[in-house]
Amino acid sequence: MKKLIIKVFLLFLPVAAGIGIITFMQTLPEYSYNLSFIDKQRILANAKSPKIVLAGGSNLAFGIDSEAIQHKFNRPVVNMGLHAGLGLGRILYNISPFLNSGDILLIAPEYSHFTSTWNGDRAAYEIIFDAGQYGLLWSFYFRLPTDNFFSYLSAKYERYKSFNSNKNKIDINPLSYSRDGFNEYGDYVKHLKVENQPFNTAGNLGIINQTYLNHFFQMVDDFSRRGITVVLSYPCFEEQSFHNSVELIQKLNTLFMEKENLLVISTPESYCYPVNYFYDTTYHLNRDGHSMRTRQLIQDLQTSDLFNVHSP
Repeated sequence: MKKLIIKVFLLFLPVAAGIGIITFMQTLPEYSYNLSFIDKQRILANAKSPKIVLAGGSNLAFGIDSEAIQHKFNRPVVNMGLHAGLGLGRILYNISPFLNSGDILLIAPEYSHFTSTWNGDRAAYEIIFDAGQYGLLWSFYFRLPTDNFFSYLSAKYERYKSFNSNKNKIDINPLSYSRDGFNEYGDYVKHLKVENQPFNTAGNLGIINQTYLNHFFQMVDDFSRRGITVVLSYPCFEEQSFHNSVELIQKLNTLFMEKENLLVISTPESYCYPVNYFYDTTYHLNRDGHSMRTRQLIQDLQTSDLFNVHSP
């Protein structure tokens, strides 16, 4: 029996070694969009409290002028939005160590975070292994990303072969997302002078996963106990996509409004915009949409009386 176990171990050792090598080898070039995760962490670590931290996916990355918010409320603002595929649990878990009592955590989650992407997808694997954020693999609040791990490894190996002969070659295509597209506040601005690109509307996003929602509310409670004000606003969402999931959105709004320690400052309808305000997806705003959403968020923050600042 012992010999059999040794033989089986020796048989699978090369496979395990191959998986380990592919998993931990670096295949993302330095200019890759998702590696801006590291830059955002540095910005957040250096921001002084009391500060405003924006948390969510790319709806925030592509859709907010953080400098305008900082100027209005005279507090440092850091936009940690990057990719919905990180999973909302990981996004909040990553931000948590950098928050202090008196800070404001403003969350604008994508709606799919409460139906299918709470645990993240392939983007989460990239952040964990390619950006070296191994502590984000698993926690009480989230599990492994929903994408198949071996599918991620296969894609990573193909990327390695592709980049091997052109390592760190910069893609000058203005339509490409890149690490240098972010400003010092964490806002993605590279797309603001680019024409709108065609995209498909989103279908029905499904139904609420109660486990995901429970984990979210637990995190809200944890932040609140630490003296952090947790604020919820809504993501910008393309009009037809909004109507395709309106029942889900209304149900989420009701549940958010009922949650203690969660200050809801917006309505979902306030961020439902026509298609001409979007750049290339149902969540990515162009220059006009970016400005309109920022004005709306500033107005919502003013109305909330968080800062006792009112327009003249």
